[in-house]
Amino acid sequence: MSTDNILLVTRDGWRQLRGGVLTDAVAFPVLDAPAIVVTDFDEAPMGSYRFDGGKPAYAAALIEKRARAEGLTDGAAHVVVHRVQALRKGLQTFHTVVPLETWQRMLQWSSQQRDHCIVLPLGALLAARVGSGHARIVRSGRTLHFFGQSKAGLHYLSANALGRSDDDLQAAVRVLVGIARPEIAKGIERPLEWASLLAADAAQDARLAEQWTSLADVPAEPLAATSFGPDASTLPALVDRAGARAAVNPPVARLAWWSERLVAGVATVTGILALGLGVLGFYVQGEARAERASTAESRREAAALEARVAAVNAAEIPQGFAPVADLARKLGDGARYDPVPMLALLRDAAGPGIRIQRLRLDNGVTGSTERGFQVDGVSEGGGVGAIGRLLSSLRAAGWTAVPVNALDAAPGAFSYRLVAAPAARS
Repeated sequence: MSTDNILLVTRDGWRQLRGGVLTDAVAFPVLDAPAIVVTDFDEAPMGSYRFDGGKPAYAAALIEKRARAEGLTDGAAHVVVHRVQALRKGLQTFHTVVPLETWQRMLQWSSQQRDHCIVLPLGALLAARVGSGHARIVRSGRTLHFFGQSKAGLHYLSANALGRSDDDLQAAVRVLVGIARPEIAKGIERPLEWASLLAADAAQDARLAEQWTSLADVPAEPLAATSFGPDASTLPALVDRAGARAAVNPPVARLAWWSERLVAGVATVTGILALGLGVLGFYVQGEARAERASTAESRREAAALEARVAAVNAAEIPQGFAPVADLARKLGDGARYDPVPMLALLRDAAGPGIRIQRLRLDNGVTGSTERGFQVDGVSEGGGVGAIGRLLSSLRAAGWTAVPVNALDAAPGAFSYRLVAAPAARS
């Protein structure tokens, strides 16, 4: 989350932390850049309540009712729930009760800014990423805020110093150690973080953290601070821990902030993607050129082969070769019209009920030189089904059957002239 421009709003007024410089700002300024506003809502009361029964969804209503009964608010209020922890017989909350007028004025101002303006409550920074067994102290002016979490529940405490001198703040540390010791004993085991919203003397908070470590049961580790001239602040680190999810703006405003923060990352990814696509395009272009060259070479080889075939086809038959070719053709036909294979074919093709009576080879009918077999037979049942199956088998073997004297045949008798089909003779 960007921390380039932070506005800190406390009882000390409006302060702007921008570009490594701390400056005073007017209340509710007109912003010229995206900003993060950290506020305690005019020191609105923070606290932690336990409830016997109730559901987390109703936590805000339960908190407001008890705060009104305790006199923390006498008018309309808005409850910001920072943390809810379910207990065995109820729940516990960490929250801030903000006067409604203060709440509305801050949110209305942030929504009217020309650029994005995210509002983060002090309580959200105090509790951000504090897990079980952990705690954090945040100093805001003269007030020390303590928040921790353990299996026993949520723990919030605070102590106010009379002034801002070392003696006053050290007295507040001693008070906070005393009231926090029972809470720490319930399960705060890890070293706690010490943070300061704004310190005129960074060494002062280091001394306060050392004093806490010397008095308390768990040590304090100062959170990394950022220098703003002579001043120092841990706000950038705290804001980074909280993130935009802790903002109290409407969901649309938080989404707009997130989307703008993602622009730089998306631009980087887009640039990398464009570079990758460029490299891929260069590679594909090279592959296409190679493929086109291969295709052209294949076409040249095919053209050369076609030319050779055409030359062979155009070549004249050598003188004296015709008798040899005629002899080869006749030898091929003689092998085709061999009676022995034909008898075997007829034996396999003739099914039950078909009896072959005669097979003879002739040189064709009068006026024709086409050779062929004539087969005579009889269908013992007198049906044509068995004859049809015989003819189908002969056609499948490459023979054409032509009826002979079909009109003079006795019932059940058949006579066919079998000629090799052109494809079979070639």
